[in-house]
Amino acid sequence: MSNKMTLERFAAIIDAYGTSPARWPADERAAAEAFLAEDPAAQALAAEAAKLDLMLAAARVEAPSAALVERLMAARPRAVAVAPAPLQDKGVFRRLIEALWPYGSPVVPTGALAASIMLGVALGSVSEVSVIGMSAASAASVEMETGERLVALALADTAWPEEWMQ
Repeated sequence: MSNKMTLERFAAIIDAYGTSPARWPADERAAAEAFLAEDPAAQALAAEAAKLDLMLAAARVEAPSAALVERLMAARPRAVAVAPAPLQDKGVFRRLIEALWPYGSPVVPTGALAASIMLGVALGSVSEVSVIGMSAASAASVEMETGERLVALALADTAWPEEWMQ
């Protein structure tokens, strides 16, 4: 702020902070005190404001009653979460869902996950298994040699071929 104080700015300081220079803004305090010492209009304004300061200082402020505090607390705005009817009791299942997915209803992500699993199963059941990095002829020879072993391993066959026991 400028070191030059105006009557309008001095009046705003008095209205906001009172007549005690200790409460005035530190960067304007020296300019306001100098202005008060020199300007008769500022002195009259400060004298009038000093009466209000004395009345405010003399006023007793009582603590609010318990009934008033209770009414105010009951009237305060609160966020209300509405859960679907089957999940209103906030059981263990609902708390688990909220812990895993706190972004609202978990129906859409659950549906997307189920759809991706079903798509993976469908594509996996109709596609051929090929060995990456092998030509088609060498992959066919590997399949003929190890075909029974792979089938036994895939089906978790407990009757292992004897060559595996060695």
